[in-house]
Amino acid sequence: MKVVPINSLSTVIDANRVFCLAKNYHCLSLVEINRNLEIINELAKFKGTKGFLLLKEGERFLVSIDDKLLLIDKGVQKVVFKASDPENFFWHATKVGKYTFIHEYGKPPTGIYVSEDLKHYTKVITNEEVDKHSKHFHSIAYDPWRSWLLATLGDGCPTRVSYSEDVGRTWKPLYKGPWQFVPIEILKDKIIFGMDSGIARGGLGIYYPSIENWEFLFLRWHNKIVRFAQMADIKQLNNGIWISALGSPQVVVVSKDLRCWHPLYIEGLSEDFNHFMKISEGNDIIICSTGKNLVIFDKSELENALSQTKSIMLSYRAYIDRLRGLGSTLKRKLLLRK
Repeated sequence: MKVVPINSLSTVIDANRVFCLAKNYHCLSLVEINRNLEIINELAKFKGTKGFLLLKEGERFLVSIDDKLLLIDKGVQKVVFKASDPENFFWHATKVGKYTFIHEYGKPPTGIYVSEDLKHYTKVITNEEVDKHSKHFHSIAYDPWRSWLLATLGDGCPTRVSYSEDVGRTWKPLYKGPWQFVPIEILKDKIIFGMDSGIARGGLGIYYPSIENWEFLFLRWHNKIVRFAQMADIKQLNNGIWISALGSPQVVVVSKDLRCWHPLYIEGLSEDFNHFMKISEGNDIIICSTGKNLVIFDKSELENALSQTKSIMLSYRAYIDRLRGLGSTLKRKLLLRK
């Protein structure tokens, strides 16, 4: 493991080339770095306080800087879209054939938008059109096995996951209930949703499309130092190992079975959710941005973490949390009737 104090907000790996959006005071830079985490090329500079590297397509980059969406093409940057509110930002993107979908995060209403050329964007839907009681979208992803466009959303709303079978034209609820999610990982036989809950201590929602059934796997920290473990990113790597970056606390964990998680990197235990905790996978490396550091792992280190460290997150039956979730759902239903 190598840790470099680059204020890395977001990363992308393309053919083992590593690209990073880094912050230096009120200036952000898009840079290419080598395996030693040394900057070898600065591709663009921006004025801003926060940002996300959403997409790399060929030599073009789609970058979110504060409330703006910028396209970097052969070193030339252009603002191509703006969020609906100056305090909002664009958090995630997904590709569906020739189309790129992005979602907005922040003050409602937030939108999902689509572009065919990365330059011109059209509104697909707002979170309030999906669920009028929601605050914003949390993430977006495309399911190639079922040709679904999926979105997670919150906060305090009945609908937590919504999906579209016709590339965003119409939307249906996939899950209504107390458990809230951010990241989405899609497999052939199931879809994994990482919890971002203030009720359960942590966990996963697992949807099995073939039988149209949900399974909820609840996770808790090994001691009482951490009250809630909230996921910002989750992936199954090409070696079968699961890896998750937690937004709160700021920890990267790994697992073989989703039930027992081991520490790979611990940066902090703050209860404030860190939106910049993000994982990128290369052929033999993993890169993690944290907003404060850039961390690189060889994949061999993950096996060592699984075998040589004690687990810090374990599954639990969550009887009390399930009752709290039921109470929260019933309370919400009563309030919505008024």
